[in-house]
Amino acid sequence: MKWQEVRELYPNQFVKFEIIESHQIDNKEYVDEVAIIKAIKDGKEAIKEFTKCKNGQVVYSTKNEELVIELVKNIGVRRSI
Repeated sequence: MKWQEVRELYPNQFVKFEIIESHQIDNKEYVDEVAIIKAIKDGKEAIKEFTKCKNGQVVYSTKNEELVIELVKNIGVRRSI
């Protein structure tokens, strides 16, 4: 399902979905196709669902016109004792 379709079906809500198809440009992932897992109306519930997300799953607000995820590399921190 395209993001515009999701926005029309679930206006002003959070949705949990799995990324089906996407492409990357620089440090951003542009999502082209998603599979909806569930719609979430409450912000607190959205946070709980976000913590349960598996790899490839995202919780995102349909208030956003575009579905773009900023990619962040994990940088380890070393500590000397």
